[in-house]
Amino acid sequence: MRYYPAFLDLHGKKVLIVGGGAVAQRKIETLFEYGAIIDVAARDLTPALKEFETEGRIRFVGSEFREDQMDRAFLVIAATDDPEMNRKVSLAAGERNIPVNAVDQPSDCTFIVPSILRRGDLVIAISTSGKSPALARRLREQLEGMYGEEYGAYVRLMGKAREIVLSGGFPPERKGDILRELIDSDLLGAIRLGDRSRVASTLERILRTELNEEIRELIQNM
Repeated sequence: MRYYPAFLDLHGKKVLIVGGGAVAQRKIETLFEYGAIIDVAARDLTPALKEFETEGRIRFVGSEFREDQMDRAFLVIAATDDPEMNRKVSLAAGERNIPVNAVDQPSDCTFIVPSILRRGDLVIAISTSGKSPALARRLREQLEGMYGEEYGAYVRLMGKAREIVLSGGFPPERKGDILRELIDSDLLGAIRLGDRSRVASTLERILRTELNEEIRELIQNM
């Protein structure tokens, strides 16, 4: 099967998790990072999930799965240890045209979750289309050595520099050249070395302007 790769904005969106074990917990802990509203249906919850419920970070909606639990859900994740139950959840979600992921059951999924490498706003997603999650994890581990934490600061600075280029007084035909010059510069190397002075001078040279307070603060906090 060919999957269309996409990044979803889950902030404020309801996600139903069916299952309360270790796998469900991992899924939920990841979803916290993206601002999802999380409902959980499960016979038992891990101690951590019980704590999340007490803290109001998740909502427990029942010990048994019911189709009405999917009302207004943006995504559904079936994460029980019962393949038949996961399939039942998948079929019910499909009838409502709600994207569903059944853990370790690719044939019951309408979306799959890739292995993720995140460095701030840089996100690299690796997928084998469900064929070998272990290989996807291995590839991610290899990429972790290539793309270090410095890429988080690099992407933030590139984003602010792009705003200056697009909103400044540069001729339209020069904007693309300036953005490419930024990428081809030694900016990343200077960030990697923690050389704030060189980062600032490189940006000023290419952007031909004094840096605003926001960019200077980003450089200072690298």
